Amino acid sequence: MKAHWLILPLIIILIPLFFFSRQQIAHRVEISDEGLDLNEEEMMRLTHEKEKSAIYESVSKFRMHMKSLDEYDDALAESIESQDWDNISKYALMLKNTSPLIFTGMRKVELPKDFVLLDTAFHFQSLAVVEACESREMVKMNIEYEKLQKTCDDCHEKYKNKE
Repeated sequence: MKAHWLILPLIIILIPLFFFSRQQIAHRVEISDEGLDLNEEEMMRLTHEKEKSAIYESVSKFRMHMKSLDEYDDALAESIESQDWDNISKYALMLKNTSPLIFTGMRKVELPKDFVLLDTAFHFQSLAVVEACESREMVKMNIEYEKLQKTCDDCHEKYKNKE
């Protein structure tokens, strides 16, 4: 008799979930059916535009946070130029501890995979700059900093709106 009291609430919960998931699948099929008459190049362009427009919830918040990243990067560049090892480490760690992905206000699964990968590369490269700083080798530092700049440039090339 106790088992019936356990099964009944589960059924009441699972049936609406099942119907909701079926509606989501049907909606996805409708969307993909609408695009059948477009050629593949147009579909890729539309997909890319949709990804670009849905990359963040608040444009102003995202820009504000990206501006702080830009300031950290400028301070890091000045520190590298003057070979101020303490500040190099400080600003590289500040870059590593910030995240464009978090600035979007969205979850990883809601963002384009490329954006998440670029964010991850940014973090690893910031950490590589910290490690190069610890070695106190200027050549290694410049190489790692250039790679960090490349991760920024790659992301901006793909996702930054041209104004």
